[in-house]
Amino acid sequence: MCGILFSIQDSHGTLTDEYSRTWATLQELNSRRGPSAQDTHTAHVTQGQEATLTFYGAVLHLRGDTVCRQPHVAQSGNVLLWNGEIFDGIAVDQHENDGEVLMAKLESISEEPSSDYPKAFLSIMDKIEGPYAFLYFHASSKRIFFGRDCLGRRSLLWHRSGEGNMNLPFILTSVGYSLFRSNLLPLDEVPADGIYSMSLDSKERTLTHYPWLSALEDQPEASLCMHLPFGRVNTTLPTEDQLPPAFATDLKFDQAHPEIVPAMTDDMKHAVSQLIEILGDSVRRRVQDIPRTGMPHDARVGILFSGGLDCLCLAALADRFLPKGEAIDLLNVGFENPRSEKAKAAEEALALKRLKKLQLANGSHGSPSTLDASNGNAAKKFSVPDRITGYESLKELQRIAPNRHWNFVEVNVPFEEATAQRSEILERIAPLDTVMDLSIAMAFWFASRGVGQIKMENGETVPYISQAKVLLSGLGADEQLGGYSRHKDQFAAGGWEGLIHELQLDLDRISTRNLGRDDRIISDHGKEARYPFLGAHVVALLSSLRVDLKVDLRYPRGVGEKILLRHMARDLGFVRSSSHWKRAVQFGARTAKMTESGRSEIGQAVVNRSSS
Repeated sequence: MCGILFSIQDSHGTLTDEYSRTWATLQELNSRRGPSAQDTHTAHVTQGQEATLTFYGAVLHLRGDTVCRQPHVAQSGNVLLWNGEIFDGIAVDQHENDGEVLMAKLESISEEPSSDYPKAFLSIMDKIEGPYAFLYFHASSKRIFFGRDCLGRRSLLWHRSGEGNMNLPFILTSVGYSLFRSNLLPLDEVPADGIYSMSLDSKERTLTHYPWLSALEDQPEASLCMHLPFGRVNTTLPTEDQLPPAFATDLKFDQAHPEIVPAMTDDMKHAVSQLIEILGDSVRRRVQDIPRTGMPHDARVGILFSGGLDCLCLAALADRFLPKGEAIDLLNVGFENPRSEKAKAAEEALALKRLKKLQLANGSHGSPSTLDASNGNAAKKFSVPDRITGYESLKELQRIAPNRHWNFVEVNVPFEEATAQRSEILERIAPLDTVMDLSIAMAFWFASRGVGQIKMENGETVPYISQAKVLLSGLGADEQLGGYSRHKDQFAAGGWEGLIHELQLDLDRISTRNLGRDDRIISDHGKEARYPFLGAHVVALLSSLRVDLKVDLRYPRGVGEKILLRHMARDLGFVRSSSHWKRAVQFGARTAKMTESGRSEIGQAVVNRSSS
């Protein structure tokens, strides 16, 4: 994982204060993403309107035996800025750096005629399976290429001053800042809808777009597009004889029913077998060959661990592919939430009052104070839903993988600390700026920082800082397997057809809703998020499966949503945890509605930061 930064400036123009401030700010922010090495390179385009190209790369060492500096600069004058991972499609040996391997591939086509070069370039990029954002300058054709992978798993922002105007800067960057920063150039997310190119060989600077297209879409210029590595969601509707019987409709949807295990058809058994194999391979590719940069006992892999179904399955699969003597960090975050504490105290006071009345009515004078005896216990502040679920799931992990050392890291965030870091986190999520984005981002920012405590075997609690540079996330499971309440709503309103439509919509918009934001947040600590559920082979499998094999919302909550993953969890040995249902991170960690002021506080927090 890296931070990449690039700009085009008029060679004869005077650098404005606004641009200089912007570049200095972005260089500092990108350096956080790559603490292993940083470097800068400058090139000039002398035909057309003369321009200066500036490249900056910051590297987090996660591939190969040695740190490989960026930008990658060839003798031909070609330059590559690469923020990505090649997990398949192009062979990368465990001792090699994937950026260097990609650069070598691109150099092999460097002498292609200018008119044929885009086709040759796209054919190489089309092979890559893995997350990426990149910028490539092809010197002989005076053209740049840039873009994100088809799911947008790596962040890329741009500032563009308008086509045809070379007097103002064009900027690409992995990370940005809030829109409230009026003294800096505005930034927007580069859409994850294809690869872009720009010719610098004329006064007119125009963008060419090479879109991601599926095999089913019209491709009038099929050679000049990127090909999606997976198809659209299967629209085949299940027939009655393909469905196992549903249970009684009087079961409450909002209650757990761990005793209910739907019958497995032969189709379902085959789907479970496929998912274990393909998701397991996706996990393997994402945890193997991570360089050891710390102490021998440090965990190299961490898991963003709420105790839910998705992260639990990833933990069990990671256990299969990491050396048995190696620890895995389970990062579980909990926030002190004054509003929640106030509401809980009110509930306890009401219960106490009712109990006292009941005792008086029965002639009893016993003290009911035991109800709130532990109310002042500091640990109780952080006993959030995800902490409770996390410990439950930890017990099951320890049972099925007793030889693994699981570091259950309690990341406890006092309200004062969350408030102090709010403006910093708002900067990282930009250009997104909603209250929900902030709530989710706060949980991920503190969890990925990894500062917390663990319990020793003797029960003693000791401070702990996770050194894991790779963090596995279960993102993508709910979108593809129907884990959200909106899937239940769509099924109720539109049946299987409505559910299929919602699943396709979730996959189509995942880059704009989640991934760029999460990449910017987690990488702020020099960590890299990896998403096994979004590996191309996993998405291809899940898209191809008939809808009822993934989600069957005829059943109640904790049974029918993500039914394929629940069957898989039972196959892996989990019993109780297989009935856990989706709880959004902002509610599980209690970052939602921490104060009364809500949205208005976001703008004020960043204004205060900008003026300080």
